[in-house]
Amino acid sequence: MSVERTNKISVWILIGFIFVLPLLNIDCAPKENIELRKGIAVVRYMSAPRQLQRSAFWYAYPGGSPEQFVEWMFSPIGSAIWPPVEGGGEFSPEEEKMIQKTGVPFLPAGVFLVSGKPDIDRGQQVVVRGDDERQMMVVEGYLDPQDAPVLVKEWPFPRGEHKVD
Repeated sequence: MSVERTNKISVWILIGFIFVLPLLNIDCAPKENIELRKGIAVVRYMSAPRQLQRSAFWYAYPGGSPEQFVEWMFSPIGSAIWPPVEGGGEFSPEEEKMIQKTGVPFLPAGVFLVSGKPDIDRGQQVVVRGDDERQMMVVEGYLDPQDAPVLVKEWPFPRGEHKVD
């Protein structure tokens, strides 16, 4: 075999290895803390601009801040529009599937939403806080409220004045 041919084969092997290498790094394991992630998805859904426009939040707080959103979310008016609890009996399993297909997340049955700081009397929980200084929502997932959070997610809260009809 000639040197040229050997070099070409070596280059093709190297190119093949480069293309296969990323596939070896793919994580096929299931995500951890799926229930907490679903609880966080509920908070993200409720704090999305589209949902805020549909709710009474901008009426109550026209220039609303993240901390005001958390206050409103846990008020009687805000908690009345929380998405349903998964398997809570409010809907049949078929209805739940249809609702979830529209993009509405369900709160997992074993996960509690808590305002401000962890509640020692509850187990798995998602703690919701607003950071007005950074205009961010801060959400922490706890398997045990006496331990450190296993998940921490942050996202920007919609800014500015909103038109209220």
